Amino acid sequence: MSKTIQVKKHEGSYFYKAFDVMPEEIINELHESSVHWLESTRKTIKEEVYPPEASSELLSISDFVSSDLWQKFYSEIKKHIAKYCTVAEIDLSTIRIHSSWITRIADIEFPGTHTKEDLRKRLQQHNTFGNMHSHKDNPIGMVYYLKNPDPKYGTIVKLSENKVFQNDGEENSLMIFDPQLYHTAIYPPIEISKDYPRITIVADCAYI
Repeated sequence: MSKTIQVKKHEGSYFYKAFDVMPEEIINELHESSVHWLESTRKTIKEEVYPPEASSELLSISDFVSSDLWQKFYSEIKKHIAKYCTVAEIDLSTIRIHSSWITRIADIEFPGTHTKEDLRKRLQQHNTFGNMHSHKDNPIGMVYYLKNPDPKYGTIVKLSENKVFQNDGEENSLMIFDPQLYHTAIYPPIEISKDYPRITIVADCAYI
């Protein structure tokens, strides 16, 4: 497994990117487990903007955090967060991962109290810049791209009124950045994602 790390600075903000984050031999297991936890804890579409589907916050679920697989995943993620802290001059001892969840955009049909028409209306209203949002009071955010039909379906971060930073979402790569900046995922159209979903694992850090 070859590892490559890139760090870029734009408008005073650091963007840390790592490739080949997890060993190839556990990617399939990670995918299967991610689908399980997403589908078993999926939020309603009224709790999240759809797309994407989103799991509930997972770090409060004992079966999740005690899993060897997920302990291995977050152990690796913490190494990269430590490196980001060094680059961004953040005291690592003041930081903890406080929330994590899984997102997916696949087909338009999935279980819930909503109707298919509800999903279609939400889908029609969706556009990349219309889904810009920020995570207030969280100085560090991580997006891990587990599955993605094309790297171009990555993440956009708003730097200023006229500037954005666009990160490509290569599979088994991650980006760490300041999620207090407005940002959004770039989602593939349903015609593509129904055959090859886009799945990410997201984590936010807060000050202790």
